[in-house]
Amino acid sequence: MREKLYDRDFYSWSCQQAQLLREKKFEQVDWTNVIEEIEDLGRSEYRALVSAIEQLTLHLLKWQYQKEYRSPSWRNYVDKQRIKIEQILEDNPGLQSRIEEAVSKGYKYGRKGASKETFLEINIFPESCPYTWEELVDDNFFQGNKDE
Repeated sequence: MREKLYDRDFYSWSCQQAQLLREKKFEQVDWTNVIEEIEDLGRSEYRALVSAIEQLTLHLLKWQYQKEYRSPSWRNYVDKQRIKIEQILEDNPGLQSRIEEAVSKGYKYGRKGASKETFLEINIFPESCPYTWEELVDDNFFQGNKDE
């Protein structure tokens, strides 16, 4: 059996499919794989949002639980993740409906990462995200600053 272009050379396959669509040669389009790739693009945008929330919550937990190690680079990293989240949502407003789910999933991974990076037991960190969505995206919010 001859290997399909899709399996051999994804880049060439994607260029070919785009050209077929431009030329409206719909009967020649590899619809099964085109549909799969479009769905995967949506999933990858959601994963990017979850990943940014993971990194944001990981660093907010470190900021909150390891005050003695706070540094400008941590604060900068938090700012970068907030910008990344803003960009993802600007480019993909349909993800707004999945924010609660993304925060839950991102925090789950961020909590694990914070435990590994701080060497603190995971049960020290709240099981569910202690930050509201508004706090997560607020450029001025850093847990612990208001209490000190």
